Amino acid sequence: MNRVSGWTPAGYPARRHLHRLPRRRGGQADAPAVPPLGEDAAGVGYTILGGPARSGRDVVLAEGEQSTMAVRVGFCGTGGIATAHMANLLRIPDAEVVALYDIDPSRCQAAVERVNLQARLAARPDGPAPRLLEPTVYTEYEQMLREARLDALYITIPPFAHGQGELEIRAAEAGIALMVEKPVALSLDVARRVAEVIDRSGIISAVGYQTRYSEATDRAREALGSRTIVLVLGYYLGGMPQTPWWRVQAQSGGQLVEQATHTVDLMRYLAGEITSVYCLEATRVLGDVPNFDIADVATTAMRFKSGAIGNITNTCALAGVSPSYSHGVQVYTRDLIVEVWDRRMKLIEPGRTQEIVTPQAPIFLADQAFIEAVKTHDQSKIRCSYAAGVRTLAVTLAALESARSGMPVALD
Repeated sequence: MNRVSGWTPAGYPARRHLHRLPRRRGGQADAPAVPPLGEDAAGVGYTILGGPARSGRDVVLAEGEQSTMAVRVGFCGTGGIATAHMANLLRIPDAEVVALYDIDPSRCQAAVERVNLQARLAARPDGPAPRLLEPTVYTEYEQMLREARLDALYITIPPFAHGQGELEIRAAEAGIALMVEKPVALSLDVARRVAEVIDRSGIISAVGYQTRYSEATDRAREALGSRTIVLVLGYYLGGMPQTPWWRVQAQSGGQLVEQATHTVDLMRYLAGEITSVYCLEATRVLGDVPNFDIADVATTAMRFKSGAIGNITNTCALAGVSPSYSHGVQVYTRDLIVEVWDRRMKLIEPGRTQEIVTPQAPIFLADQAFIEAVKTHDQSKIRCSYAAGVRTLAVTLAALESARSGMPVALD
């Protein structure tokens, strides 16, 4: 292992490990952060007080109890989304990034340098010195789990790298809270196996569907209230990412599974569970791109448990052009249309249109909620548990199955 040079603020107390308590099955479900609207429960129940501490530095927390110590955070994977989370964690006093894992330590070094440069550039000349990363770098995953005394772990790796879920299972068995980037796997069997281990372990779990945390999404759910939803339309329209693995079906799962999954998840969060899908897909213009074997356009019809009808349309074929509504979800009721994505929300009512742009980036709010959930051992602060992320994965994989078979596919 190596220590990456940098700076941390003086005066931090010695870090002690937050001991996560086991969970009893059959307990109460998560209380959502905003009034419920067809969202599933994550199945988090009561905690059992006591149990063996893992070291003399452990602190046992009851559910909801506040720790006074920073949450010790590690990262498995150091790409672009990882650095976005790291930059956010520097802004959260209760979080401390203490460990990075990658088989190539130079990638960890590069990630730290990017984040620290961003922090220095954002600092005011007349203000205090910026808080910077100073993690220990590990090239062996098991060594990080043994030595870093982690409270929480971000798993920010490409979809194919989840493999059989070994990374998540080992962390959960070690009692470490998990934030897993989407998609959580490329196999539903793997994802469900990981979900079972997480459920037994009682750890805090989250998936990186940050749009659920947007204040615009809160406003959209409040506006919809108990109205009967008629139609839900989702869009993810853009160009092809340049990451080589993204264009390979076996490595990314394709655009719907890897990218437009954000839209599918928001559709579920706003309108409830999806019970069946029927997907059409094609490769129209990107077939000459080296190693490109995914669809470059797809459209998927959906039926919701409520009876509402939906559709998501996605393409990665655009180059140099962008439609006026390229990403987002529209929800239609008899007398209200809600459009929402990221920090923006539009309400269309008879004789009135209202547009709102909220100030906070959803990914920061998601990171903030995760750290708070770990500190207090309170899963109800999480808007997308690992189990909920598995249900979004199930929808996208069912759409792929439908495209291949030419038949509608029902979801369990």
